[in-house]
Amino acid sequence: MIDYPCPMCRAPMSSPDGRLGQSEKCPKCGTVTIVPRPRSTATRAAGKPGEFGPIMNIGRLRSNRMGRFGVAGLFIAIIACLTLWAPVGFLHTAVIGAVGLAAACLGFLSSRGRQGGNIAVPLATGILCGVAIYFSLFPYGAGVEATEPADKPAKSTTAPPPKPAPPASTTPLPIGMGRQWDDRSLTVLAVKIDNVPLTSVTGESRSEDKFFMVAVEASNTSALPERKITYITLRGVSSLRDRTFASLSDSKGNIYKRIDFGPDTHPVGGVARSAPLTGGNSIRDFLIFQRPIEGAGPYRLELPLRNLGGIGVACWEIPESALR
Repeated sequence: MIDYPCPMCRAPMSSPDGRLGQSEKCPKCGTVTIVPRPRSTATRAAGKPGEFGPIMNIGRLRSNRMGRFGVAGLFIAIIACLTLWAPVGFLHTAVIGAVGLAAACLGFLSSRGRQGGNIAVPLATGILCGVAIYFSLFPYGAGVEATEPADKPAKSTTAPPPKPAPPASTTPLPIGMGRQWDDRSLTVLAVKIDNVPLTSVTGESRSEDKFFMVAVEASNTSALPERKITYITLRGVSSLRDRTFASLSDSKGNIYKRIDFGPDTHPVGGVARSAPLTGGNSIRDFLIFQRPIEGAGPYRLELPLRNLGGIGVACWEIPESALR
């Protein structure tokens, strides 16, 4: 008989001499191993370590030691990162990332609890999920006040030219008047300083701080109902390369930051991203800016006509009295 211990749980095992080199199953833990060659008599007398020849562990593969949770979390983390570029909403990305992060924590604890456990996969999963959650909760620096200028637009060389429109006038329009061209018009209706009513996938709320709100109206003045144009929100769409956002400045040279509450949150009654306009219809939108400095008026509001299929920029002058 060949006496030897189980290589996994160290339980004593015995096999006939004829089973040398064949597989045997541990009666205690179920590990399948190869019956080893017994050590020589000289080795027993010397009491040297290494009682047996090489032992092969067939029952448990090393790849399992990195933990099933870690592998599952890595798969979820990849999905969360991919949804950052997909139109599914950034709130969904945060939820998917949180699930992947929980799986990474379980995989890390599971790997640390086993001898030879691999923690590289859970750590990589945690990093990917953390990145996905960060960029889903804090896109574009939403809701942070600053006095730095808004991002400068990049010029597009591949986009087809939009429909012709009159050149932008350097003379600003007063509030209540609109810029008209072709079969469309853009008008600034009113301005005020107040807490912003917001809507999102989770419900409605109001901003904690007061901001400068501008109400605008985009119209399709065509008499043909089947003539449709598209309005893109003047709050800005980051995926478009050309300038698609409004800007606000004052007579002292200060430029006020546009306030963005995130891609899943926008002012109540405003346009989330874009909206179609059929002939004879109009739509309202709301632009949010950092609160202007009192005494620095008059203020200059510039709106790109490209958002309604035009060319150039239209300007409006906002008097100091509008802040009161």
